[in-house]
Amino acid sequence: MPSYSESLGNLLDSKGVWHRFIEFSEPVKTVEQAGRKVPVDKIVKSIVLIDSNDNPVLAILRAQSRVSFRKIKKLLAVRDVRLAGAEEVLKFSGFPAGGVAPFNPIKTVLLDPTVLTNESCFVGGGDVDKLLEVKTRDIVEVMQARVVDIRDDRQDEFR
Repeated sequence: MPSYSESLGNLLDSKGVWHRFIEFSEPVKTVEQAGRKVPVDKIVKSIVLIDSNDNPVLAILRAQSRVSFRKIKKLLAVRDVRLAGAEEVLKFSGFPAGGVAPFNPIKTVLLDPTVLTNESCFVGGGDVDKLLEVKTRDIVEVMQARVVDIRDDRQDEFR
């Protein structure tokens, strides 16, 4: 059975999406760890959320940013939004927590416009010891992402 990253690579190849894997010798759990090999300002996270109707939502934003649950609730017109648990992350995205790539089966995809400031970005690579470099426009096009402000304004992301 192929690894998560192998399956992801095969999916991207089948869609003609340019990509490059960056391998680490250990699981990448923090932006600081990832920043040892790639520019921190180009790291993008894919966060699996669950709305009050039990539907999965994929929030994609720069690694230094925090997601605004308030903005997402308003955008989706739902009562509540919460972080998915590890089992839900795997169930809905097909990837383990810490390895979630933006290319997955979740249909509601919200991408913060700050992600588009770089032509390419580094995202979860399927396995927790890999990152994936892709063109940001490919995330929007392949996933039919809705480009909307989902960043928590109450923070200074470059602090």
